Amino acid sequence: MNFEAHEFEKEWKYQDPAQTEEAFLEYVDELTEHEDSTLLPQLYTQLARCKSLLHDAQGCKAYLQSAKELIDDANGIDRIIPLIRYHLERGRLLNSMQIEDRGREDFLTAWNEAIEHGIDFHAVDAAHMLGIISDGEVALEWNMKAMQFAEDSQDAKTKSWLGSLYNNIGWTMHGLGRFDQALECFLNNETWYRERHRHEEALIAHWSMSKMLRLLNRTDEALRELYVIADERKQRSLPNDGYLVEEIGECLLAKGHHDQAQPFFASAYAILSQDEWLLRNEASRIERLKMLGKC
Repeated sequence: MNFEAHEFEKEWKYQDPAQTEEAFLEYVDELTEHEDSTLLPQLYTQLARCKSLLHDAQGCKAYLQSAKELIDDANGIDRIIPLIRYHLERGRLLNSMQIEDRGREDFLTAWNEAIEHGIDFHAVDAAHMLGIISDGEVALEWNMKAMQFAEDSQDAKTKSWLGSLYNNIGWTMHGLGRFDQALECFLNNETWYRERHRHEEALIAHWSMSKMLRLLNRTDEALRELYVIADERKQRSLPNDGYLVEEIGECLLAKGHHDQAQPFFASAYAILSQDEWLLRNEASRIERLKMLGKC
């Protein structure tokens, strides 16, 4: 069973969950009367995701409860996709709150239901979330399982996961200290995005590759690649990237060029200190940039 997205799914703007919630609410009345009774509970699960991204746990729980009530009243096949999506979003909420099992039981339920009913897209979503909440080899195992499932699927939408999965596997390899394998993953990731003309994402993969080169003590190569990225970003009129200038600074610092590195760290601090997620989760990194940039 392949997953066909409804019109409301096209309204998703993951960088602006508040605007997305407003857009989704416009569909409530229409889907309340829709002949496909699976759509309204699915909509509520995505409204829940908006609230989760807005760090509004109570709002998320309220939407999930609305979805669950409709799911409990449904029968047979009408329950399947809404129930899977309910468990995916409940799991994401628990993960974001870092409580209980970080959503593991919900993600496992979603995975098992999706596998049983042949819903490829949501099976990969569940597996990739199990990779995110796991550590070390277990995380790698789930990411590899998700990747293999997406590569083998005949569903084009499911295959669209591959760019994210190649990235996740690369960073999992990085976390395990397997920088050479991570480098290969990011090279493949850049190729995947280039083939689809998704150049900004390809540049992120290229940056990730450059970081692995530095960690492999191939600092001169890393710097050359970073300057290539900077040139392409300029040619494509893309905004300044705090992560890029940070990594240039790290390479220069590794080569002992402290004075040359300082303005890059200052630039990175000016950009990345505006990122609320980094301030909450990597405050020491921001402080280090401030110190090295002499800000």
